[in-house]
Amino acid sequence: MEGIISALKKIRSTIFSPKVTLQKRITYAMVLCAGFGELFGAIESYLIGLPAMAWLLPLISFFLLTGLSIWGIKTQKTNLFATICISITGLIIFPMMFFANAGLHGGMPFYLLVAVVCAALALRGKTRIIIFILILLVYSGLFVTYQYCPQFFTTMEHEDAFIDQLCSMIIASCVLFTFSYIVSKQNSHDRHTIQQLSMLYERQANTDELTGLYNRRYFNNFLKLAILTLGDTEKLHIAMFDIDDFKFVNDKYGHPFGDVILRKFASLLKATEKNGTTVCRYGGEEFLVLIPKKNRSEALKIVEDILEETRTTIEVKDGRFITVSAGFMTCTEDMTYDILLQEVDKKLYTAKSSGKNRVIS
Repeated sequence: MEGIISALKKIRSTIFSPKVTLQKRITYAMVLCAGFGELFGAIESYLIGLPAMAWLLPLISFFLLTGLSIWGIKTQKTNLFATICISITGLIIFPMMFFANAGLHGGMPFYLLVAVVCAALALRGKTRIIIFILILLVYSGLFVTYQYCPQFFTTMEHEDAFIDQLCSMIIASCVLFTFSYIVSKQNSHDRHTIQQLSMLYERQANTDELTGLYNRRYFNNFLKLAILTLGDTEKLHIAMFDIDDFKFVNDKYGHPFGDVILRKFASLLKATEKNGTTVCRYGGEEFLVLIPKKNRSEALKIVEDILEETRTTIEVKDGRFITVSAGFMTCTEDMTYDILLQEVDKKLYTAKSSGKNRVIS
């Protein structure tokens, strides 16, 4: 009994596990729903006083499915497991129950839908088509046999038949609804996971790993779009920053300390995003800041504040402070993307060659 309970818990716990393939999760959900459907069917048949075979067969089916679940979990042969479960229930147990439950006079025709839906969702490839055709052939044969040889089937009082049909309809509907609901939730969960992964990969593709800022590729595309769509180009400004004497810092204090400096400066730049800026690490110790929808004086003030904050907050170990040089450009109506970057790079070069720690506009 403990093994059965353990298997049921394992099935329940893996139905929504992202570590399990969708087909395996669908198969577990099918077995869980079908197993409990059989159990409730056995209880219903017993309570309304149907012949022993009418409630023994679904009870046997419940324990059979549980045993197969234990085997399926241990062997991990999902396709074979699903094929065996559907074949035994849909092609053997259900037809036997059809005879024991008064054929078309009872509630077993509803279980045809359960078998067909389970075959459609849990099986794959040619196996699904073959099992589906076999189920249709078997049930067609049962319907024809009931029509011409009703003596082969158990009889049932009209009131008992009505109750059996009603309960079978409810049980089959609950099984199908629960099964479909679980599959729907699984698909929804998978779509959400795929969307999250897609966003993660997109962010990784557009982000500099060290600083967390946008990378050069993203910024280039964004700048091209900004130039085309802003409209008022006189309110689009760009600043290119270069950390002064960064090679000296790397050589004297080591590259790990240089990475610390890069991250600190990146954090300082990122803080300007509250003003609507877009910031990127352009390469090495070079950074770009795009400032839209600001007057030239307002944009230049943001750049000057960055220089001031850098030389007063980012300290080197011996008491010296890091400084940066910057080139600043305002986009004009006739400027293309390439020209804008070339011009701001020239401004930066002038700032570096004329003493550093300053902005040239």
